Amino acid sequence: MLIRVALWLFLLCLPIFLLAKALLIFTFFVIASFAMKGAIFLMFAAFSLFIFSGMVFVFKNLWQTFQQYFSPEQHQKRKILFTENQKTNRQRLLHFQRLQLDYFKERQRKKILEQNNIKHINALSGAIERDLKRIKAQISDEYFSQLELENHRYRVQQNEKALLELHQKIATIAGK
Repeated sequence: MLIRVALWLFLLCLPIFLLAKALLIFTFFVIASFAMKGAIFLMFAAFSLFIFSGMVFVFKNLWQTFQQYFSPEQHQKRKILFTENQKTNRQRLLHFQRLQLDYFKERQRKKILEQNNIKHINALSGAIERDLKRIKAQISDEYFSQLELENHRYRVQQNEKALLELHQKIATIAGK
């Protein structure tokens, strides 16, 4: 309503400006100055009313927004959303903690498995050395040193298949 009044006041001041201009052309300076002052006053009143109505509209909307925001229903909705958000965050945290625990358990299992493999490879290499010393008299010195070198190389490489084959080869030599 206020915006319509402001618009009509602005539209009314335009013909008055034109009238003042026409009066200036016909040299009616006193009446033209009064018309010009009246038109300026109407334009100022129109813009003031327009700004005032805009401010009233903004403050009215702000007041309604504040009332809605601080209403008991909105408070309950925010409280429920906050609780749901916390629940979701806790579930995510639990999920990632489980992933982290699984990762560290798997890492620890692999480390223990690796240590166990090293221990068994060293034990197999020791058994091969004992078998080699036992059959040293049955084989040549070159072949003995070649078998000893293979044993050492396979133990350093952690090659358990090759160590088992070497152990089988020595066992067949010892069986002859």
